[in-house]
Amino acid sequence: MTTTDLDPEARTRTALDLALRWDAQQTAYVRHRAERFATMARVVAGVCAGVAQPRVLDLAGGTGAVGVAVQQAVPGARVVLADKDPVLLAVAADRFAGDDRWTVADVDLDDPAWAAHPALAEPFDAVVSSTALHWLTPAVLTGVYWTLAQIVRPGGVVLNGDHFLYDEHHEPGLREIARADDLAQQQDALAEGVDTWDQWWDAAQTVPAYAEAVRRRAQVWGAELGAPPKVTVGFHVEALRSAGFTQSGTVWQYLDDHVIYGIR
Repeated sequence: MTTTDLDPEARTRTALDLALRWDAQQTAYVRHRAERFATMARVVAGVCAGVAQPRVLDLAGGTGAVGVAVQQAVPGARVVLADKDPVLLAVAADRFAGDDRWTVADVDLDDPAWAAHPALAEPFDAVVSSTALHWLTPAVLTGVYWTLAQIVRPGGVVLNGDHFLYDEHHEPGLREIARADDLAQQQDALAEGVDTWDQWWDAAQTVPAYAEAVRRRAQVWGAELGAPPKVTVGFHVEALRSAGFTQSGTVWQYLDDHVIYGIR
């Protein structure tokens, strides 16, 4: 019997297993990932205090890790998970099947009209994203922040967690310390048998139910998945302020790992 033949509960278990393996794989590259998410969730809880069912956008959310952390702190939260990767969307759709608190949306942030998706029609109380927006060029990233300023309610918050490398000319000492720390984290995790990035994708591609998503992924991303040059924390902060967020800055930091915030 293939995964395609499995009942909905079995498909959900398969997706959850892949999601947990994704979390472990990501933690191999991001030390204190859980603390990053917990901080983001506490900020969302504070911003949404008194809102019975806050709307949360998990932007470029993958398998939904940040949204899950938010729901643990804000059980009434309704999460829209937006991503462009067909495989991650398929895993998320199976993972949250039957949970009416979740909506999975196919959204490409490189498309200037991405916010026209029906799932994004109503204002959001909070937007969260983690280790994802560095895939955007500076021009697209700026446009995303301007769009978020239009779909986040006044007083709502945007939280973006990611690595922001120390400047190699002005902060070479800390840049090397952070690089060595990242390498040690990866080596420790991989020694415990955690999937590498490639191993996780190999595992996902063996699930028959996701064969079509795997085919479409090759079309969506093309032959190469190359990230553009990273921009600074200051770039993000100023881009948020220019877009109309009244407050912006860093809410959490571990070495070069930051959570940037903007309050509308």
